[in-house]
Amino acid sequence: DNIGKLEEEIQAREDFVAAFAHELKTPLTSIIGYADMLRSRKLDEEKQFMSANYIYTEGKRLETMSFRLLDIMVTRRSEVDFTVVSVESLFVYLYDMYVLNKSAKIYFNYDEGFVWAEANLIKSVLMNLLDNACKASEADGLIEVYGRMQKGGYRFEVKDHGVGIPKEEQHKITKAFYMVDKSRSRKEGGAGLGLSLVWEIANLHGGSVWVEESSDKGTTIAVGLPTQQSTK
Repeated sequence: DNIGKLEEEIQAREDFVAAFAHELKTPLTSIIGYADMLRSRKLDEEKQFMSANYIYTEGKRLETMSFRLLDIMVTRRSEVDFTVVSVESLFVYLYDMYVLNKSAKIYFNYDEGFVWAEANLIKSVLMNLLDNACKASEADGLIEVYGRMQKGGYRFEVKDHGVGIPKEEQHKITKAFYMVDKSRSRKEGGAGLGLSLVWEIANLHGGSVWVEESSDKGTTIAVGLPTQQSTK
């Protein structure tokens, strides 16, 4: 059993490195190609802007990927200062970030309460879930965000009405670089790190992450968090 587990860990690391190398190659190829075009030939204003825009957007994608990888590593290695966090403050933050700034079509509904957590990490969890929901949805698609007080914990849910996750693929969602629709995710700046980070942070908090099956189109990702300090 131990040998089997070690072999699985080694394979998982090799898969991670291969996926990471692949995700680096795609934006770097674009950056190098458009930078070479800018330096080697005279372009009109429109093509100059297009080239610079590709370099900028692909650079930002690399930046986002590196920050998320760093966050994953930090959550694995660092101790976190937990406090009592108001659920209302989290939903107000999400409203400010996604409705006021991005004009996204998002419905919020939540029970008042508190979670025992590190506020910034939980904000990262909810923002990653919303980012994924936005990428999975059409431009005018509705996204629903719920918060429910439950016995012994608090449950957050983010539901989209987008492409959905096949049942046989659902066990992969917390693996780094997993994407349901790779071409669409890359086009929109995704690298498949969001749910991996969500899982790491939830695990750090003693929480859980799961996929809710939906009878209609779309996906619901739920995160459960404790409402009080562990007695361990």
